[in-house]
Amino acid sequence: MRVCKVMIMVIGILLLMGACAEKPRSIWQEGVISVMADEEDWEAVQGVLRSTYEKVIRTPQIEHRFRLFHVPDSLFDYYSKAHFLILASTLKSKGKTGRIVQNMLTDSTLRRSIETGENFLFIRRNQWAQEQMMLILVAKNRIELRNKIQSYSITLYNLVQNEVDKVLTKEVLHNRENKELEKQLMDRYSWTMRLQRDYFLAQAFPEDNFLWMKRLLPDRWIFVKWVDHGDTSLLNQKWVVSERNRIGKTYYKDFVERVADKFLFSRKTTFLGRPALITTGLWERVDGTAGGPFENYTFYDEPSGRVFMIDIAVFAPGKDKMPYLRRMEVMVETFRTIFDEKKH
Repeated sequence: MRVCKVMIMVIGILLLMGACAEKPRSIWQEGVISVMADEEDWEAVQGVLRSTYEKVIRTPQIEHRFRLFHVPDSLFDYYSKAHFLILASTLKSKGKTGRIVQNMLTDSTLRRSIETGENFLFIRRNQWAQEQMMLILVAKNRIELRNKIQSYSITLYNLVQNEVDKVLTKEVLHNRENKELEKQLMDRYSWTMRLQRDYFLAQAFPEDNFLWMKRLLPDRWIFVKWVDHGDTSLLNQKWVVSERNRIGKTYYKDFVERVADKFLFSRKTTFLGRPALITTGLWERVDGTAGGPFENYTFYDEPSGRVFMIDIAVFAPGKDKMPYLRRMEVMVETFRTIFDEKKH
């Protein structure tokens, strides 16, 4: 689901599904990953764990994709029910977390595979609470544990991010879709995406292959622009910024919007299996009265011969923007064309 996913290459991942009928429901804290680790282990790995998960997003204030919370022993019982829980330890750790991990991994063959470095990452679901996702990170010593986390940081990040996508997709779209608008998009333009019920079509200029969908309180919008007979040469930051600025000047009648110079970043990747350029940054009104974050997905769809630009943006003064961006991301990732429909 998540953009830029990587295949999980850790041989030792175990999917151990625990019975959860009598367990409490896990505690969801948006954007928070609880970490249990003995003090010396935490000191050794907190840097690589933070660089893995606490990715900075400028909105324009500093926000993070996730925040880590190191659980003290005094709060163990409460945070043992956290939705996302990481246990980091070594085979020789003697604190509370170390003992728990060693009691979970008692098989001699399994322990040998950890000692040799073959395995270090294990997943347990519903271990202490329903819908809980627990990652157990364990190595023979702290240096090895830190190196493993660093080597597999993308995998570790995507495991949590993909789980967040599933949770938010259920929250945002379960029985709360604007199915009428979704059908209209497919019937008229041969593409669509799943949209939360409160989104409405704010502007449509089919002669210029441009649509603008919006939700209020706070303002959130998604625009879609597509270029017929396009190709991958348009997947570059210069064209994306120029086209986005043209759109901001041409269609946003109440104000002229443009891409701000600061915090602009682009990366080539794939989006839903298509070659893509993803650009993030800040939008601003030319008169300086408003601004906020945007994420732009520009990609080439070979079956239709189109280059699509899907852009999400938020205006929420005084509020954290990440919760809104996360929910818009899961909608964008449901994008499909008529050619995708024909595959099924």
